[in-house]
Amino acid sequence: MPSDVHPPKRGSRAERTEQAIVAAAHELFVQRGYRGTALTDVAKAAGVSDRTIYVRFATKAHLLKRVVDVALVGDSLPIALADRDWMDTVMNAPTLEERLAADAEGTALMLDRIAPVLAVAMQAEAEEPLIAAAAQAARESTLEQGRAFWEKLHSDGLMSPDADLEWVIVTSALLANAETYVHMTRTLRWTPPEYQAWRHRTWRHLATAPAT
Repeated sequence: MPSDVHPPKRGSRAERTEQAIVAAAHELFVQRGYRGTALTDVAKAAGVSDRTIYVRFATKAHLLKRVVDVALVGDSLPIALADRDWMDTVMNAPTLEERLAADAEGTALMLDRIAPVLAVAMQAEAEEPLIAAAAQAARESTLEQGRAFWEKLHSDGLMSPDADLEWVIVTSALLANAETYVHMTRTLRWTPPEYQAWRHRTWRHLATAPAT
């Protein structure tokens, strides 16, 4: 979910305050769910005033969205996911194996971070238009990022030359969404390393299998 909150200058008191708020909110959202978490409870847990919460985040939905955004990349730095170092390896490493390994490892780590709070966002989606819009934007972003990955892999000559590229893009997008990860870890009881191994193997098959 792209953030609509501009982080304060790194290292500033405002940034430290936001980090405390986001960390407290993450813990409470996961423990109590969306409806069970009040902004006043977050303020108390973060050691800040109620007013500080409302000045920084207009609503509980805005705070949840920020929590998800931070969990997605792993920190509060204003660096988009696509610009992270591991994503550069995913897109530009010289071999298929290097790209697939970086993708599987980085994605497994990312989804492990985001899964608990993502489940909260999925609960809130039905009642919060902001969260619903952010979730839809995230799904569309997953499709577009996947498209860029596979098209680059194909143009670099690292895929089967007669692969059905559009089928691969659509199929991987369905398999790659975060809701699928939540299902795998909750229903199938997969661990992050098991997901990582599955993704690596599946993406290799998509990359190397000829069109049928």
